Amino acid sequence: MASKRPAQPRDRTIRYGVLALWTLVILSVVVIFVLALSREPGSAAVATPSIVIGMPGGVAVEIATSTPQPTTPPTTPTPPTATPRPTPEPTAAATPALATAAPAATPTVTPATVPPSVTPTPAVVAVSDPTDTVAAFYGYASSGQFDAAYSLWSERMRATYPRQENLDERFDQTASVDFQELSVAEQTADRATVQANFTETYDSGSSRVFVGYWQLVLVDSVWLLDEPHY
Repeated sequence: MASKRPAQPRDRTIRYGVLALWTLVILSVVVIFVLALSREPGSAAVATPSIVIGMPGGVAVEIATSTPQPTTPPTTPTPPTATPRPTPEPTAAATPALATAAPAATPTVTPATVPPSVTPTPAVVAVSDPTDTVAAFYGYASSGQFDAAYSLWSERMRATYPRQENLDERFDQTASVDFQELSVAEQTADRATVQANFTETYDSGSSRVFVGYWQLVLVDSVWLLDEPHY
C-alpha cells in the first residue's frame, strides 16, 4: 500500500491568493479615498480641451467651465417689536384758591375848578408908523393867532367883513408872508395909506403874489386896519 504526500504546495497557493485579494481591496480603498478627496468643494475645475467641429483636422480649444458659486438666500429683515408705552395715570387738577376781594376804596370827589375866561389880548402896535400895524397883522395871521390879528381891525371893518371867512378861513393854510414893499403912501392926523406888496406861501408849498394897499384909521392912539384894496 502506497503512502500519502503532504499537500504543502496547494496550501501555499491558497495563502498567496488570499493575500493578493486583501492587497487589491486595500489598494481599492486607497484609490476611492484619494478620489473622494479630489472631489471636495473648493477644488479648481480642470478645463477639458474640446474639438471645434467644422474646421479641417479640428482645433483644440480650451473651454473653461466655471464652477457655480452657491447663492446666498436673501435675509428677511425682522420687524421691530413695538414696546407698549405705559398709560399715564390721570393727575387731579389743583383747585385754585378763591381770592378774597379787597374792599373797594371810596373815591374822594374833588370839586371841579372852573377856569377863568380868557379875553384876547389886543396886539401892541407902535403908533408912530402905520406900517407896523400892517406887518403885525400878517405876522399874526400867518402864525394862526387870529384873535390878535382880529384886534387890529377897526369897528367899520369888523362890521363890513365877517371874521370867519375873511380871517380864520382865509389864512388857515398860510405858512408865511414875505413883503416886497411896505411903505406909507399917504398920512394925515388920523388917516394913512400903506402900500403893501407881498408873497403869501401856503402849507402845500404853492405861493401867490399880492399887490395892493391898506387904508388905516387912528383910534385911541392905535393905528387900525380899516379897508383893504387887493
